Amino acid sequence: MNFKPIIGQNIDTDPRHSFWTDVFNIIEGGSINITQGDISTAVQYVDKSQQQEGPNSKSVLLSKAYISPETTRELTMKHNFVMSTLPRKLHKSTYVKGANGIVIIGGQKFSWLSYLSLVALRKSGSNIPVEIVMPQHEDFVQEQEFCQKTLPKLNARCVVLAESLGAEVMFKWSSNFANYQLKSLALMVSSFQNVLLLDSDNILVQNPDSLFTSKLFKDYGMVTWPDYWERTISPVFYDISGLKVNEDKRVRYNRFPLATPDGLTSNLNTRESIADEVPYHDLEGAIPNLSTESGQVLINKDTHACTLLLSMYYNMLGPNLYYKLFSLGEQGEGDKDTFPAAASVCGENFYQVKSFIRTFGYFDDGGNFQGVAMGQKDPLGDYEKYQKYLETPSKSKENKHIPIKSQIENIDNLQKEHFSGDSGKLFAIHCNFPKFDPVGLLAREDLWDAENKRLKYRLFSGFTYDDPNIKAKTLDFELEQWKNIEKALCSETIDFPYFKSENIEEICTLARNQVRFLQSVP
Repeated sequence: MNFKPIIGQNIDTDPRHSFWTDVFNIIEGGSINITQGDISTAVQYVDKSQQQEGPNSKSVLLSKAYISPETTRELTMKHNFVMSTLPRKLHKSTYVKGANGIVIIGGQKFSWLSYLSLVALRKSGSNIPVEIVMPQHEDFVQEQEFCQKTLPKLNARCVVLAESLGAEVMFKWSSNFANYQLKSLALMVSSFQNVLLLDSDNILVQNPDSLFTSKLFKDYGMVTWPDYWERTISPVFYDISGLKVNEDKRVRYNRFPLATPDGLTSNLNTRESIADEVPYHDLEGAIPNLSTESGQVLINKDTHACTLLLSMYYNMLGPNLYYKLFSLGEQGEGDKDTFPAAASVCGENFYQVKSFIRTFGYFDDGGNFQGVAMGQKDPLGDYEKYQKYLETPSKSKENKHIPIKSQIENIDNLQKEHFSGDSGKLFAIHCNFPKFDPVGLLAREDLWDAENKRLKYRLFSGFTYDDPNIKAKTLDFELEQWKNIEKALCSETIDFPYFKSENIEEICTLARNQVRFLQSVP
């Protein structure tokens, strides 16, 4: 593959531009018109005090937000239009068939964070190609040294969004491209068929190469990872999208399957008081729990083109509409559930990791735990356990007549033993609050130790992981990151425009002191 920055192509003749122009014209045609009130009030959250309490059953979810009949009709009509007109495949010019790679969003601070993620990737032993997406052409202009000198040494390059989408799309839509929309765009403009999207503050602690050739990925075509919370997708979305939910049949307990007799169409007591106790997303046809965390998504763009395009539609209408329909005011509102929702509507398979997040953090001076990062699990090990303990037993004839209550008790035990936050090998550490941004850390009065010119605490719970290059050796995750920071900014003095107006000596003092501190404090 010719691994040069994608820049300076003729935007008038590039077939990608025509394709994306057509796609965004369809998205524009799918925009809704509200005749009464402002679009921002189309989905109105209900005050917590007025919501129904209990498990997230249909009635509880419906009590969280009001969506007018007019809005529902308009969304249904436009969703039908989009589904009937969106292409079912991406144009062949938009990616290289068979190519595997990783895509990360860059630009200013995010270029710096992407670099740290890239360094960790290479230390894992992976040499898979990486593309850093520059949201604006100005980002590329300002960061040419990063794109043309720094990245090629690490088998990486910059992709400029405008060069892939074309002038017409950028002119009409760029003002709508913010953080969440950029994730969908990054997946679509990357040149890889099989692509792992990483947030720039997401650091891998395992070589990801085997994922791309795994049976899991070949069978499912998309792999996602969980968030902390249950799904709170509105039942109204299922009406809008045409997804059919069998409200008389429970097929799972949270994210784990229940064994049900073959041919059974109903296994619930239809009395309202009983039905309301069952979480809506445990029902047949609903999108399984847990909610999705989009700091990492693995997808095959050939088999899941509809998912990518429909999720982009949801994201472009997201802030006022679909993000609200998918979250109902609960935590984690954003793009994350657009991917599994789109896959479900498109009828395209996906596997969501079943193991729960391992939370990293520290105890502050007041004795309060402060979370800083999300540890996501290895999908291959997770899938192996899922098949052994849950999927295969759920299909066994002798288990299909075990009462649901007994199955739930068994699943609870399996969940604690094999799928908890503390079990399972880690794949990625999403370092989202705070990020490994020295500028931001220097401004954190709650973390800054002015006397010693370093941070007050170890932030990552003393987490260590296996050194991929030396058997039986472990690495201190937090120490490794600060070593990488010190090397990049202070030893190699790599040019990052983000730090141009900052006091680099102060940053290097912090980095060196952090390394010494972490080496002395286990």
